[in-house]
Amino acid sequence: MKPELLFDRFREISAVPRESGNEAGMTAYLQAFAAEHGLECRNDAIGNTVIAVPGRGKGVGADTIILQSHTDMVCVKAPGSAHNFLTDGIQLRVEQREEHGKVQDVLLGTDTTLGADNGMGVAAALAAGLDPAIENCPPLELLFTIDEERGLTGAAQLDPSIITGTYLINMDSEELGEICISCAGGRDMTSVWPLVRSAASGGWKPITVSLTGLPGGHSGVQINEGRGNAIAMLLGAISDAAGTDEIRVSNITGGSKRNVIPSTCEVTLWADAPVADRIATELGSAAQLEAFKSALCIGAELVKVSVSTPEPNAAGEPIGAAETRTVFAAILAVPWGPQTMSEAVPGLVETSNNVAVISTTDTAITLSCSTRSSAAGAIETFQDIHRPALQATGADVTHSDGYPGWEADRENPLLKTAESVFAGVLGTSPKITAIHAGLECGVLKGIVPRLRMISFGPDIRDAHTILERVLLSSVPTFYACLTALLEEMC
Repeated sequence: MKPELLFDRFREISAVPRESGNEAGMTAYLQAFAAEHGLECRNDAIGNTVIAVPGRGKGVGADTIILQSHTDMVCVKAPGSAHNFLTDGIQLRVEQREEHGKVQDVLLGTDTTLGADNGMGVAAALAAGLDPAIENCPPLELLFTIDEERGLTGAAQLDPSIITGTYLINMDSEELGEICISCAGGRDMTSVWPLVRSAASGGWKPITVSLTGLPGGHSGVQINEGRGNAIAMLLGAISDAAGTDEIRVSNITGGSKRNVIPSTCEVTLWADAPVADRIATELGSAAQLEAFKSALCIGAELVKVSVSTPEPNAAGEPIGAAETRTVFAAILAVPWGPQTMSEAVPGLVETSNNVAVISTTDTAITLSCSTRSSAAGAIETFQDIHRPALQATGADVTHSDGYPGWEADRENPLLKTAESVFAGVLGTSPKITAIHAGLECGVLKGIVPRLRMISFGPDIRDAHTILERVLLSSVPTFYACLTALLEEMC
C-alpha cells in the first residue's frame, strides 16, 4: 500500500492498544520514535506529545507548521468478538467494496473499529516528519493529543508552552478534496433516576426485548443520515405495545459511547402474564420488525428483534409501574437527531442531540445525551429547555464542561495557500466545508489564540462502527496534498 512511509507507521500504531484513556502505549511509541530518529520530544503533564522536526532546504527559517492529530480511537467490536481493546492490536484487512459507484480496495479492522479516526492523521504526520522526498520543508511540530473521543479533554488541557507554531494542520477530517474551516461545539447532559425495587406481583412474568443491528455511526457526522436510534425506537415500541396496561421495568441497556449513535438496546420488564404475552407477541412480530426497518434510511437489512422469557431470578426485581411510565415518558420526550439546519452552509446540521447511552444498576437508571451545535448559545438553550422537564420526573441532571466550536476564518493565509495547492494536486478546486462534529481546532484556538488552522484528510467511512474503513485510493492523494502544502509553505 502506498505511500509506504505512511502505511508502515499505520501498521505500527494499529498494533498498539489506544482506547481513550489507555494511550500510555502510544505515548511510549511516540517517544521511542523520536529517540530512534534523533528528534526532540516534548510532553505536557496530561500526556500530549510534540515531536519537533527541523526544517530543511528552503524551509530552514520558515514559519513552523504544526501537524496535529489525536492518538486515541473509538473502540467498538462485533457482538461475540473476543477482541480485548486493552491488550490487543487491531487486525487489519483489505477487501473490495463498492464505493462512489465503483469497486475499490478498502482497509478495515477485523470485527472492530479500524482506528483510521485519527490513526491516518497520526501516520501521515510521522511519515511527513521522515520523508526525504519533501526536499523543502518548514520546521514541523507533530502534535499528538490524547483522549479526544471522550470530549477533547487532551486538547482542553494542553500546555501551550510545548508548541511554538502559528499555523496548524489538523488531519481529523474524512472526505478527500475538502478543506474544513469550522466545526461544532458540544456538551453532554446526564440524567440519573434513583430506583426503588420490589418483587413483582403474583401472576406477573418477565420478558426481555432486544433491538440490534442498527447501523450506528458518528453522532455528529452521520446524525442526519436516518440511521435511527435504538434506545428511542425500542422504548417507543414498548410504550405503544403496552398501551394503558401496567408494566414494570427491571433493566434498560443501550448504546455504547456518547459520540456513537446507539445501534442496540435491550429492555427487561415485568407485566401481568396475559399482558406480557401480548407485548411479546407484538414486539416479536414481522410487522414490528418491518416498522423498525422502515424508520431507517440506511442499514435496515441487519436489524433484528428478539424476545425471550428469562427466569424470574435472572430478570431481577422491577421498579414500580408509575416510575416505569415516568422514566419511559421522560426519555421519549428528549428529542434526538438534527434539531436545526444551518442557514449559512446548505445541508449542514446546525444543532443536534444524540440520546446516546442508557444503563441500569441496582439503584439507578442513567441516560447520557450529547448535544452539538455550531451556533453560539444553541447547546445551552436546548439543554436548558429539557433539563427542567427531566428534573420534574425525579432525575438528577448534570452537564459536562463541553467544548467550543471553531469559527470560520476565510482570510487565513494557510487556507488560501491550501486552496491553490490542492487545486493543483486534485485537478479541481477543493470544497471548503464545515463539519457538525467536534474537532480539536476550536479547543486549541481557545488555548492558543494565535493559531490559524485548517483540517483535511483521506476518505474514511462509517467511523465509530465496525464498518469503519479507509478508501485506499484516497490516501496517496491526501498525502500528496499534505506534502505539496508543506513545500509551498516554505
